[in-house]
Amino acid sequence: MHQPPKIVRLNLLDTDYAKIVAGEPIPDAKKQRLAQESYDFDKLGQHIARYRHGHLDQQSQDDVLCTIATTAGLFTLADLEDINDRLRHTGRFYLTPGERQQVINWLFDELGIDLSWPSEEQP
Repeated sequence: MHQPPKIVRLNLLDTDYAKIVAGEPIPDAKKQRLAQESYDFDKLGQHIARYRHGHLDQQSQDDVLCTIATTAGLFTLADLEDINDRLRHTGRFYLTPGERQQVINWLFDELGIDLSWPSEEQP
């Protein structure tokens, strides 16, 4: 029994995909403020670009923010357990508004990236 491959249609323009693959540029000055060996800035840039250009629903946006927070060490084990507990009880993954804001604030404060602005329009 051979099952045919499952085809998933993506609602992305080629330019959006290219931006995601390239990743969001993180200024060198911001990188130098942080312990460079502690972060994979290329991966962080790709996650940020996916958040901006991936046409994601709220659950997918929360997943990206959680990945960024985990990479940056923003969430404690207790925070992650709370998130997993919500997933077990509700059957869906989500961050609270406070958790979302924590990640968004870190991105702005530490990397100078404002997720409320498209990357080309940042002041």
